[in-house]
Amino acid sequence: MSLVSLVKIKSETEIKKGIQEALDLIQYSWSTSIENVVIKPNLCYYWDYTTGQTTDPRFIARLIELIREKVSPNVNISIVESDASAMICKYAFRMLGYEKLAEKYNVKLVNLSKESCNPVQV
Repeated sequence: MSLVSLVKIKSETEIKKGIQEALDLIQYSWSTSIENVVIKPNLCYYWDYTTGQTTDPRFIARLIELIREKVSPNVNISIVESDASAMICKYAFRMLGYEKLAEKYNVKLVNLSKESCNPVQV
Protein backbone atom coordinates (compact mmCIF):
# COMPACT_ATOMS: atom_id res chain seq x y z
CA MET A 1 0.00 0.00 0.00
CA SER A 2 1.30 3.45 -0.90
CA LEU A 3 1.26 6.18 1.70
CA VAL A 4 0.03 9.65 0.76
CA SER A 5 0.09 12.93 2.63
CA LEU A 6 -1.20 16.36 1.70
CA VAL A 7 0.24 19.59 3.08
CA LYS A 8 -0.93 23.11 2.31
CA ILE A 9 1.64 25.86 2.07
CA LYS A 10 0.98 29.59 1.90
CA SER A 11 3.94 30.79 -0.13
CA GLU A 12 6.87 29.71 -2.26
CA THR A 13 9.20 30.17 0.70
CA GLU A 14 7.45 27.30 2.49
CA ILE A 15 7.89 24.67 -0.24
CA LYS A 16 10.85 22.85 1.32
CA LYS A 17 9.25 22.91 4.76
CA GLY A 18 6.02 21.56 3.23
CA ILE A 19 7.84 18.70 1.51
CA GLN A 20 9.54 17.72 4.78
CA GLU A 21 6.22 17.95 6.64
CA ALA A 22 4.56 15.70 4.04
CA LEU A 23 7.35 13.15 4.42
CA ASP A 24 7.09 13.34 8.22
CA LEU A 25 3.36 12.58 7.99
CA ILE A 26 4.11 9.26 6.29
CA GLN A 27 7.02 8.65 8.69
CA TYR A 28 9.61 8.65 5.93
CA SER A 29 13.17 8.30 7.18
CA TRP A 30 16.13 9.45 5.14
CA SER A 31 18.98 7.06 4.38
CA THR A 32 22.46 8.50 4.04
CA SER A 33 23.57 5.46 2.02
CA ILE A 34 21.58 6.53 -1.04
CA GLU A 35 23.83 7.15 -4.05
CA ASN A 36 21.32 7.87 -6.83
CA VAL A 37 17.92 9.55 -6.84
CA VAL A 38 15.47 9.72 -9.73
CA ILE A 39 12.82 12.45 -9.75
CA LYS A 40 9.92 12.06 -12.19
CA PRO A 41 7.96 15.31 -12.50
CA ASN A 42 4.81 15.54 -14.59
CA LEU A 43 5.77 17.23 -17.86
CA CYS A 44 2.95 15.92 -20.02
CA TYR A 45 3.00 18.88 -22.41
CA TYR A 46 4.56 22.31 -22.90
CA TRP A 47 2.11 23.98 -20.52
CA ASP A 48 3.57 26.14 -17.80
CA TYR A 49 3.10 24.99 -14.18
CA THR A 50 0.46 27.71 -13.58
CA THR A 51 -2.02 25.57 -15.54
CA GLY A 52 -1.74 22.84 -12.91
CA GLN A 53 -0.86 20.37 -15.67
CA THR A 54 2.91 20.23 -15.09
CA THR A 55 5.16 20.15 -12.04
CA ASP A 56 6.43 23.51 -10.85
CA PRO A 57 10.23 23.57 -11.22
CA ARG A 58 10.43 25.52 -7.94
CA PHE A 59 9.02 22.44 -6.19
CA ILE A 60 11.65 20.23 -7.82
CA ALA A 61 14.40 22.72 -6.86
CA ARG A 62 13.35 22.61 -3.19
CA LEU A 63 13.13 18.82 -3.34
CA ILE A 64 16.69 18.65 -4.70
CA GLU A 65 17.88 20.97 -1.91
CA LEU A 66 16.18 18.82 0.72
CA ILE A 67 17.60 15.58 -0.69
CA ARG A 68 21.11 17.03 -0.69
CA GLU A 69 20.69 18.28 2.89
CA LYS A 70 19.30 15.01 4.22
CA VAL A 71 21.20 12.43 2.17
CA SER A 72 24.44 13.93 0.87
CA PRO A 73 25.54 17.03 -1.02
CA ASN A 74 27.11 14.63 -3.53
CA VAL A 75 24.13 12.36 -4.22
CA ASN A 76 23.54 11.85 -7.96
CA ILE A 77 20.14 13.19 -8.96
CA SER A 78 18.42 12.66 -12.31
CA ILE A 79 15.19 14.26 -13.46
CA VAL A 80 13.49 11.90 -15.89
CA GLU A 81 10.65 12.18 -18.37
CA SER A 82 9.73 10.56 -21.66
CA ASP A 83 8.38 11.75 -24.98
CA ALA A 84 4.61 11.79 -25.41
CA SER A 85 2.56 11.70 -28.60
CA ALA A 86 2.41 15.51 -28.75
CA MET A 87 5.44 16.45 -26.63
CA ILE A 88 9.17 16.01 -27.19
CA CYS A 89 10.89 15.74 -23.84
CA LYS A 90 14.00 17.81 -24.65
CA TYR A 91 11.80 20.76 -25.66
CA ALA A 92 9.66 20.42 -22.55
CA PHE A 93 12.79 20.45 -20.38
CA ARG A 94 13.88 23.68 -22.07
CA MET A 95 10.49 25.44 -22.23
CA LEU A 96 9.44 24.58 -18.68
CA GLY A 97 12.66 25.70 -16.99
CA TYR A 98 14.23 22.33 -16.26
CA GLU A 99 17.41 22.93 -18.29
CA LYS A 100 18.23 25.97 -16.14
CA LEU A 101 17.32 24.03 -12.99
CA ALA A 102 19.60 21.14 -14.01
CA GLU A 103 22.48 23.51 -14.62
CA LYS A 104 21.99 25.38 -11.35
CA TYR A 105 21.71 22.24 -9.19
CA ASN A 106 24.09 20.02 -11.17
CA VAL A 107 21.51 17.33 -11.87
CA LYS A 108 21.08 15.20 -14.97
CA LEU A 109 18.08 15.45 -17.32
CA VAL A 110 17.16 12.11 -18.85
CA ASN A 111 14.76 11.43 -21.71
CA LEU A 112 13.68 7.87 -21.02
CA SER A 113 12.50 7.52 -24.63
CA LYS A 114 16.12 7.81 -25.76
CA GLU A 115 17.67 5.48 -23.16
CA SER A 116 18.31 1.79 -23.67
CA CYS A 117 16.76 -0.60 -21.21
CA ASN A 118 17.43 -4.06 -19.89
CA PRO A 119 14.50 -6.18 -18.74
CA VAL A 120 14.88 -7.53 -15.22
CA GLN A 121 12.71 -9.97 -13.35
CA VAL A 122 11.15 -8.56 -10.20
